[in-house]
Amino acid sequence: MKVCVTGGAGFIGSHLTDAYLAAGHDVVVLDNFVTGKEVNVASSSARVVRMSLNHPDLDAFFDDERFDIVNHHAAHMELRVSLDSPLHDAESNILGSIRVMEAARRNGVQHLVLASTGGAVYGVQDYYPADENHPTRPESPYAVAKRSMELYADYYRTVQGMSITTMRYTNVYGPRQNPFGEAGVIAIFLQKWIDGGTPYMYGDGEQTRDYIYISDVVRANMIATERRLQGIYNCCTGIETSLNTIVDNMRKAYRGETPIHRTDAKAGDLRRSVCSSMKLQEATGWHPAVGVEEGIGKTVAWFTR
Repeated sequence: MKVCVTGGAGFIGSHLTDAYLAAGHDVVVLDNFVTGKEVNVASSSARVVRMSLNHPDLDAFFDDERFDIVNHHAAHMELRVSLDSPLHDAESNILGSIRVMEAARRNGVQHLVLASTGGAVYGVQDYYPADENHPTRPESPYAVAKRSMELYADYYRTVQGMSITTMRYTNVYGPRQNPFGEAGVIAIFLQKWIDGGTPYMYGDGEQTRDYIYISDVVRANMIATERRLQGIYNCCTGIETSLNTIVDNMRKAYRGETPIHRTDAKAGDLRRSVCSSMKLQEATGWHPAVGVEEGIGKTVAWFTR
């Protein structure tokens, strides 16, 4: 099949590009390289097209290529930046996503996979872990944009008859994650240590998140593609892990100085966040296979290679 991976030069997208190629698909990476890195696709046999989702030729591009599958991972990812520039965030994450869905509809795409977020969409949880029926309480422009994208996906699926999977990720980590901007804490801390710096830990470190390793996310996407899953699925481990535990595992794996500057918690940061993947597991047999100790070990090995 012919597959388009939007954001295919980014962290998750580049791993998906590799997986689709390994499965024998013809892959085209669509990326504007604002945050995507050429090094992530430099050794790939995928064809790379430099284009923004808001480019006026996007529909013509889809018409020319006639994709079977589109995996949409191009997005503006920085939650706190979205607070300063909600319009920019909406242009990328809402309008850009609508343009992808509309181009897919117009040009006969068989299946579409969309990347969303669990923790930011659910917000402060009523119960733990949050399943897909948990109320959504987006409290940032980024989270509002992701929830809006999900609702548009529901429209295209139920009214327009498109085949669409929406994946709600928790905290994805692993090789190729960008350690700058508002990246995941594991990548940020590692790069700071490698550069001889001291990362900041906000709060007491007992705040929890659901950390999922990149290979588990990739497997879920491949299954969603193969099975043509319909609707919204959490892609997560269902395990709460504190930041202190993450740091302990990083210190075990990293051979070097690991200073940390502890400071006050950021206003509005969630104390707990964890999701349930039982819907995905029951539908497909998928389950998270990589624990945080193993995943952090692999991530440290990549960053220090």
